[in-house]
Amino acid sequence: MKLFLLFFMICGGCQSVVQGTHLRLEMNAPQQAVLFLANSEGDVSYGGGLNAIEDKTTWHGRMTPEERGEFALLISKWNSKRKNNSFGDGVGKYRLRVREGSTEKKFELPLTDTTATKVYDLLMHVADARFNETLNALPKPSVEAMLQNRGLGETR
Repeated sequence: MKLFLLFFMICGGCQSVVQGTHLRLEMNAPQQAVLFLANSEGDVSYGGGLNAIEDKTTWHGRMTPEERGEFALLISKWNSKRKNNSFGDGVGKYRLRVREGSTEKKFELPLTDTTATKVYDLLMHVADARFNETLNALPKPSVEAMLQNRGLGETR
């Protein structure tokens, strides 16, 4: 029993190897802050505004297989050309951490970086799905109501 406890205590302190790709993307701009946590398994967590500043996420969802493929492709672009550097100049920036296995890369990029913007847009598209159920439940306007709003319909 003592040997088991000793083994457990030793292994408890061992660093575990992360499976797959894990991304932490922070976007900071004037009057805006967003935090995304995503992985190659398709899990996405989102936090915005004060929650992002406080390092909290408030929504968790999943990417579709197509979105996972795009995510993997975009991450591979960074892995082929980025090292642990800081490139962030300007008003806002992306702060990124990409971890694959025991390898971790951290870097900052300006908001004008096209790959970072594509990843941000992809993850925002995934997070926007949280509104779909509510939006789909809203009543749809009739053709008559739309014409009335444009001043083309009959007035009663």
